[in-house]
Amino acid sequence: MPSPFPGMDPYLEAPAIWPDLHDALASEIRNELNQTLPTPYYARLEMRPELGIVEERKVTQRIVPDITVVRHPLPRPAQGATAVVDRPRREISSSIDIVIHIDKIRHHFIEIRDSLQGHKLITLIEILSPSNKRSGPDRDAYRRKQHEVLESDANLIEIDLLRSGDRVLPDLNLAAMLDEVDPAPDYVVLVNRAWRRAESVGYEVFPFSLREWLPCIPVPLKQEESEVPLDLQYVFNRAYDGGPYRRGAVDYARPPSPSLSEADAAWAELLLRDRN
Repeated sequence: MPSPFPGMDPYLEAPAIWPDLHDALASEIRNELNQTLPTPYYARLEMRPELGIVEERKVTQRIVPDITVVRHPLPRPAQGATAVVDRPRREISSSIDIVIHIDKIRHHFIEIRDSLQGHKLITLIEILSPSNKRSGPDRDAYRRKQHEVLESDANLIEIDLLRSGDRVLPDLNLAAMLDEVDPAPDYVVLVNRAWRRAESVGYEVFPFSLREWLPCIPVPLKQEESEVPLDLQYVFNRAYDGGPYRRGAVDYARPPSPSLSEADAAWAELLLRDRN
């Protein structure tokens, strides 16, 4: 069953849903590229562990909390009794055990490698996760990886389908220029070619809104070779059609989170009403 939205579905940003979509998108991109990449290239999935921890208002918290609280019985003093302590107590006071499970979240990304050059990494395709876009250890780790790729001879593609959080763009000037785009884009895809990093303009940016289709982007290989088109709307549709989103996993009767602008909310309400 297709998505009710023409492009990205804002309901799929929900923390309980996004990991499923993230992995489904990565798999569909891998599948599509392995149908279109020329020999000797191939695409494969890799996984990066993330803690899912962010820092907001100087408080560290998990985006997807997995917490067990065990309450020990509290002894009740006799009614009206006054506590008299004339010697050190030996009984440990009652407490509450809070156990935060730190199982790492695993997010897929896609690598394009060259089978004739020792399986050398040619292009890295990243789908940003919520913890990449908020302060915390996952964002710091992603920044380090981003820097390593940009210092290498591999190409980088970053797909940001999240309206929430701060953009993780590799250049402050690029971020400032993107802030001037009118209307402000909801989503951004960045293509960085390794051989253009010494130039004054080294980034190709695809900004788009909630009401637009996801773009068809070029996948760079080597400088002298033709680039491979990747239709992100096509792979999104396949990921959505094979997913649980219209089978009850998503409640389209409630507003999405983060909330939409007043104009987009009215547009989405009409869209959902017409398609339901």
